[in-house]
Amino acid sequence: MTDIKQASAMLKWLRVVLRVLLVIMVLMTGRLLYSRVSYSTLTKRQMDLHNDAQTAQGSSVQRSPRSSNAGVSLSVVHDIVLWTSHRRGEVGIFRVPVLTYTPKGNLVAITEGRRKSKSDENPKVFAVKRSTDGGATWSPSQWIVDDGMSRFKRCSYIGTIFVDDTTATIFLMYVFCEFCPTRSLMLMNSTDDGITWGRPRNITDQVGKEHATHPSPGYGIQKKHDPAKGRLIVCGHGFHDGKGLVLLLSDDHGVTWRHGAFVPSVPFLNIQKGHFDPDECQPVEFPDGSVHIVVRNQMVYKCNCKMIMRSFDGGETLPRQYMLLDRTLIEPRITSGVWLHNGTMFYSGPNTRLKRSKLYIRWSHDFGRTWTSGTEIWGDLAGYSTFTMLPQDNDHIYMLYERGTTEYFDEIAVTKLKISSSTTHDPR
Repeated sequence: MTDIKQASAMLKWLRVVLRVLLVIMVLMTGRLLYSRVSYSTLTKRQMDLHNDAQTAQGSSVQRSPRSSNAGVSLSVVHDIVLWTSHRRGEVGIFRVPVLTYTPKGNLVAITEGRRKSKSDENPKVFAVKRSTDGGATWSPSQWIVDDGMSRFKRCSYIGTIFVDDTTATIFLMYVFCEFCPTRSLMLMNSTDDGITWGRPRNITDQVGKEHATHPSPGYGIQKKHDPAKGRLIVCGHGFHDGKGLVLLLSDDHGVTWRHGAFVPSVPFLNIQKGHFDPDECQPVEFPDGSVHIVVRNQMVYKCNCKMIMRSFDGGETLPRQYMLLDRTLIEPRITSGVWLHNGTMFYSGPNTRLKRSKLYIRWSHDFGRTWTSGTEIWGDLAGYSTFTMLPQDNDHIYMLYERGTTEYFDEIAVTKLKISSSTTHDPR
């Protein structure tokens, strides 16, 4: 009888242990599922500006660099129209301009010339102009890509311009047939300061069909600091089978390419208003070597404002805890200009939530944590914009942008602005 009682007690004890183990397993499974769900849906905490700032301040490694206390002011030096739309001729509409300095300290501007209408899906040319006198005068247009009279959607879409300072090469990465079942990621370059351009080559197989993207209008970067010093980084948006953001990387001066960080939209397919959908994106490098990315919030996830992402490993990853919404940078769903110079980050974009108008430049003295109220550059209709500076000139910044009075792309204009230092600034 004693043995039976002991066996019975042992069985009861085993049942209790099994129940406890079962509860632990359920809890662990729940935490794992929650982690996966939180990754795919990007929780409110991960996309909140306040919490992200506190997280960054609490990190001993991934901390924002220090900035200068000196403020700045901007004044217009000159304003020049480079291209005008709505004229009779072979090309009637000009849109989506990109701008860069050149290895020899000149300027190159490129834009889409659209043949049939203002629609994205029509055949185009890529028109180039150069300036060798600090933007005072510009060369006639040169066509470097020409779709001819191709069919609807089977055409080129301008992308990202960037410079490899080590090899003195200017690159233009763009996509062909973006809305086709199979798209092509194209790369062309100039080795003579933008005077002539080589034939485009298809790099789709290098990055993989699933990561063949639309290089976002703006500029790419070459990292000046570790990690991955010298790496070329291009930020792209959209894929042949879904939506999202990807970083394209080259460690051999643009010879070969691969994909780095990938952030899918949620959901990846059948995107609707209010969903998480990172779109056109502009990277800049901070002095600590991190890459800060300002992103178009295409489906108005939580607000008409910019998404912000950040990489600490040269573009290999974009940690979730550093994704946020900057509700100060309002936008009507558009690509914007971003430039970092001497501790001041400049931002350009329409200062409205719903309409492409009232183009402002704003600046930040603390690497995007707070922004000044800025200054208005164009008070009427305005669209895409981008920045550059000449390596030998620390006193001027150039902005190339769409503007108009009838439509926001009546003109493509470049404005040269003088940067003046002051002892106070207006953080807002």
